[in-house]
Amino acid sequence: MNRPEVVAIGDVHGCASLLEQELTPHFDSGAELIFLGDLIDRAPEADGDRLVLERVWQLQENPGAYGLAAVTVLRGNHEQMLLKAMAPRAPDEDVELWLCNGANPDLLPLARERQAWFEQLPYTAIRGRYLFVHAGVRPDIRLEHQATDDLIWIRRPFLSRPHGLPYTVVHGHTFRHDFKVTRLPHRIGIDTGAYLSGTLTALKLRIPSPHSHSMEISV
Repeated sequence: MNRPEVVAIGDVHGCASLLEQELTPHFDSGAELIFLGDLIDRAPEADGDRLVLERVWQLQENPGAYGLAAVTVLRGNHEQMLLKAMAPRAPDEDVELWLCNGANPDLLPLARERQAWFEQLPYTAIRGRYLFVHAGVRPDIRLEHQATDDLIWIRRPFLSRPHGLPYTVVHGHTFRHDFKVTRLPHRIGIDTGAYLSGTLTALKLRIPSPHSHSMEISV
């Protein structure tokens, strides 16, 4: 029996053209796509945020039409900043934080129409021995006790030492100066700085256990 296949997609940041290039090889593969968050902001092309969101929504609503098993989208810090900026009577500092991080205010009307979708985005997904998360985890803390802010914002100490969880963590959020994928026994970093480098990473993984389970941390 074939083992299930997952394709993890790093931080897209409104790179609609790059996303299309990376998606095409996986159509009709039966794989599950897992987006690691930060679909939006810092888009290098006109209307990139809208195009990326609409494409992801299209895939997620009918994955079978594209020969996919499922499409999972995780929450990144940019989706979280957008949610805070959309909140009723949002503090000025929340709006400014989003805008200062490459946001396009023209996205707000569309985002408000789909606010419920943003609000339900999970922080993690587990497939077999892989833990998918936007930024990482705080070392030596059980998964169920992780702070959600760490899951979408953390860099160190996660990047500098093993985390102690029984998973290989697949994450985005932090890209290397050479824009390469980081492959270590305890973590795989696939943010390759698409909006700067022109390289968006889609990492294909075989789920190693036939008894793989699924779990998500939601709001």
